[in-house]
Amino acid sequence: RILRLRDPRASGQKQSAHNLPESVFYMDYLQIRLVIVLPSPLFHVYDIRKMSKPEQTRANSLRFMTRAPACMADGAGFATASVVGRITIEYFDMTPEIQDKKYAFCHRQTIDDVDHVWPVNLLAFHPLYNTFASAGSDGTVSVWDLKLKKCLRQYPKYPDAIPSIAFNADGNRLAVGVSYTWDNGEEGARTAEKPYIHVRSLGDEVK
Repeated sequence: RILRLRDPRASGQKQSAHNLPESVFYMDYLQIRLVIVLPSPLFHVYDIRKMSKPEQTRANSLRFMTRAPACMADGAGFATASVVGRITIEYFDMTPEIQDKKYAFCHRQTIDDVDHVWPVNLLAFHPLYNTFASAGSDGTVSVWDLKLKKCLRQYPKYPDAIPSIAFNADGNRLAVGVSYTWDNGEEGARTAEKPYIHVRSLGDEVK
């Protein structure tokens, strides 16, 4: 329950320690804002220059376990995902007109009219265009436009789950980690592929 902040620019690796009310499930930060997902249905949003208390304490709009908070590249807000394939878009500005822009949608597959639900493991925002990618246990990576509220591209399905993705600083490549994530228990592990990382070159589909 201790959060430690380190400044690599300072001599001697200057750090500070801050007590939290609960254990940290997931977190992400951009510039001065830090978003923390707690076991209780709450998000804590901190200004890292003022860590004595959260800048915002917000209710989690997802009903089931939350994963993968990701801060928007423009600093306006963040996205979160859940184990039931749902993604939410949140904004830091608490004025009513900005909060009205919040929404949620599903990263799911419909096969033979049956809705197949898989966890969304990670979200990553493009560093230039503020679009974002989602990584699912169904082996899919999708690119989304948060303003148009639509999927821009879904890449060919991978042979196993996607626990992690990351854009490079220039935004022209996406690293995709492929490995079994135990969604199907021990039985699924017997047929799992060997873990690997695929680096995908990106084009206009991320704009």
